[in-house]
Amino acid sequence: MRVFILGLSVLLGLTACDGPDRSARPESRTVLEFLEDPQELEETWGRCRNDPGGIGQKAECRNAGHAVERMMMVGREHAIKVLRAQKGDRHGDPGLR
Repeated sequence: MRVFILGLSVLLGLTACDGPDRSARPESRTVLEFLEDPQELEETWGRCRNDPGGIGQKAECRNAGHAVERMMMVGREHAIKVLRAQKGDRHGDPGLR
């Protein structure tokens, strides 16, 4: 019985150490998702700028960088409007224009 309880404890401990639930959030957010959530963009972009040779090379950092560029070039609201329209065009939904 002790072996069973010890084994169960170890299993539960390992499960708890598995980290955050990756199913809750995709591997990397899109440019549009970053533009729609400025706080998340700021946090992610700060981490990416701090480690450009490491995590800065990942898709999420590249997307955050593109979001920052678009925001600086055309403004946040206009960038969101354009990206939503493009998303609608790809899916054949003219209602997003």
